[in-house]
Amino acid sequence: MKHNNTRGRASAQASFTLVGSLLLLTPPAIAADALTTDSSEDLDTVQVTANRIPQLQNDVLASTDVITRDEIDRLQANSLVDLLQSRNGIEVARSGPMGSQTSLFMRGTESDHTLILVNGQRVANSADGLAHFEFLPLAAVERVEIVRGPRASVYGADAIGGVINLITRGGSEVGQHAEVTLRAGSDGTFRQNAQFSSVEDDTRLSANLHHDESDGFSARDTGSEDDGYEATGAELRLGHDFGQQATLSLGVANTETDYDYDDCYDSSFSASEDCHGEGSQKVLDASLLTHLNPNWDMTVSVARTRDEYENTEAGSDAGRVASTRNEVGLRHDFYTDLGTLSLGVDHREESLDADGPYFTAEGYSVDSRYATGVYGSWHLQQQRHHVTTSLRYDDDNRYGHQMTGGSSYAYDLTAAQQLGASYSSAFKAPNLIDLYSPYGSGNPDLDAETSTTAELFWRLQQHHWHLGLNAFQTDIDNLISYEGADFLPINIDRSRIRGVELSSGWQGEALSVNLAMTWQDPEDRDTGEQLKRRAQRFARLDADYALDDWSFGATLRGSASRSDTDADTYTDTRTAGYGVVDLRTSWQVMPNVKLSAKLDNVFDREYQLVNGYNTQGRYVEGGVTFFF
Repeated sequence: MKHNNTRGRASAQASFTLVGSLLLLTPPAIAADALTTDSSEDLDTVQVTANRIPQLQNDVLASTDVITRDEIDRLQANSLVDLLQSRNGIEVARSGPMGSQTSLFMRGTESDHTLILVNGQRVANSADGLAHFEFLPLAAVERVEIVRGPRASVYGADAIGGVINLITRGGSEVGQHAEVTLRAGSDGTFRQNAQFSSVEDDTRLSANLHHDESDGFSARDTGSEDDGYEATGAELRLGHDFGQQATLSLGVANTETDYDYDDCYDSSFSASEDCHGEGSQKVLDASLLTHLNPNWDMTVSVARTRDEYENTEAGSDAGRVASTRNEVGLRHDFYTDLGTLSLGVDHREESLDADGPYFTAEGYSVDSRYATGVYGSWHLQQQRHHVTTSLRYDDDNRYGHQMTGGSSYAYDLTAAQQLGASYSSAFKAPNLIDLYSPYGSGNPDLDAETSTTAELFWRLQQHHWHLGLNAFQTDIDNLISYEGADFLPINIDRSRIRGVELSSGWQGEALSVNLAMTWQDPEDRDTGEQLKRRAQRFARLDADYALDDWSFGATLRGSASRSDTDADTYTDTRTAGYGVVDLRTSWQVMPNVKLSAKLDNVFDREYQLVNGYNTQGRYVEGGVTFFF
């Protein structure tokens, strides 16, 4: 279990069995409804970048999901964290209200085993290897691409569990368009967002301004004060086509956060409830796609990310941590009769700057690192046969050479059905916190984590509905886990995660239903114990109905119990399972005005995602969007 300044709410029992029974009402059972319109999000029309090049979702030999802007608006998710919980294989453990430290587990792997990208560029903090979701506003996102399973042979280290790529809004319709959204909800929550885009001839410009704030609630179940949160940010993107020869894309983003939290400690390790932090993230990225000839594309990309956190605990300075990442990449894509061949090289440098009472002379003796990777991938489709293979060589300045690879094969049983299998390897080097923690619990003797994953999949896409089944096994050697009251990082020799994912959906003219169910067994093979904060079963059912200018929706989500560490005694414990119901509605009052409202946790269930820390109770929010 990676230590994430954990927080949550008093445990409450919930019947996962009931939830699971209700979820067995799969969309195919609704096929008798007289709905005749094909889904607008057909798998054969949606493009994804799972292999770094645009492909039709149906051609990607991996378990993928694409969440479009329309779905983001329909679900009315408060954050990226809330949105991701709607997808198969993804669990979230957030230790308190909005802005709290959050862990994401994809297919039972660690929270830093999922590579988070924005427009193809990694955004995880260089210090702890985690993506800080408070810096990733949904208001600026056009779509979310989710790829489950290792992608290290394409993207490099950290992609043991999968990849999540956020594509920001860039403007697609000719002319000038703008929208303004104002929302208010429980706990003194207010959200404002303004989006502008301009598309003229060969130039595209988009800008997004957003501000979120909330009084929140107490993170610790033993706390007595609310932990608030505030975030303000802006994104600007510019794109230009140089005729038919090249496309240039430039982006800049900045987000500032201000947050309260519980259970912090001063330099003498005396607990305090009066804890406050400020953070910022600045991202610059640029890419140039050049069409060298009809069968040869070249892409050059550069990016720079800087994160900074400064905390005060019990009114005193607790320290500042700043990290910087610089990346550059070059890729060539060749389109031939024998398939698509991609060859590329990328280089990444990371550095860390830290100060404060925690940071002793024995602190970060190593404050920088670099890694260079060379990779190639090949994609072939011949009649009913689909083949993808990739190979990558990485050189890490601390952990030397790593070779990873993967191969997938699929066969079209019919025009609507596909059966396939894949096998791939991945690795992850320890981050700077793991090695040289400023809190005195680093372990410079850690080994790099390595993994192999085997997967079988079957999927059916036919008219209004789809059905998919994935079975996988991931074996991880040297898994890094934080143990004991001092949270010392150690390597677990062997861990294994086996699982089955079922997804199904029905998309009609008025009715849409989507089901996601996961069964998994995340196991420490040395002890036989379940890995912390991973449920063995969790599921979600979404149903939405549109009637003229109105839409209505409901979500049923549930999870079985999970193993955890007691927040007070640091001994092993379990958090109870839960089931929660959410409702939502929207009304297009007129072409340029839309009202929306939602009621989350309708029955005000008390449950925990992290032992000893509160979760959101019943929550009401409404808003209005103006289109210009």
